[in-house]
Amino acid sequence: MQATKSAGSSIDSYCGKCKLNLDHTVMTMDGETISKVRCKTCGSMHKFRGVVDTSKVRKPRTKTSAAEEAATAEIVWEAGLTKAKGKEREYDMAAKYSVGDVVNHATFGKGIVVKIHVNKCDMLFKDKERLMASANL
Repeated sequence: MQATKSAGSSIDSYCGKCKLNLDHTVMTMDGETISKVRCKTCGSMHKFRGVVDTSKVRKPRTKTSAAEEAATAEIVWEAGLTKAKGKEREYDMAAKYSVGDVVNHATFGKGIVVKIHVNKCDMLFKDKERLMASANL
């Protein structure tokens, strides 16, 4: 049925701006296929998408709340403390750390070194993971 359409004729298509299946005017064709259409409701011009089942249109993701994120970080933090090796020591930017070290920070509290970078390391604290300065090479 798409081959019988020509430029200027009406066709149903999904409008991304209106987020509905609406009546459109065929604007350009590439051979026998419809390439661009104009929405008769909002006037936007876009490529032809055909009729879409609107129940299958993607919905935006729901964001996790800060409370859920903190609860997850706390569970991982507690598990990390049980597996941590080495004695607990005070945080110092000039110190070198290795993965699994337990560090006591004046502001953030007790943390575990998770990953090493050049002059930085990721430390997991009770509330979340933070990128901290260190003397690692």
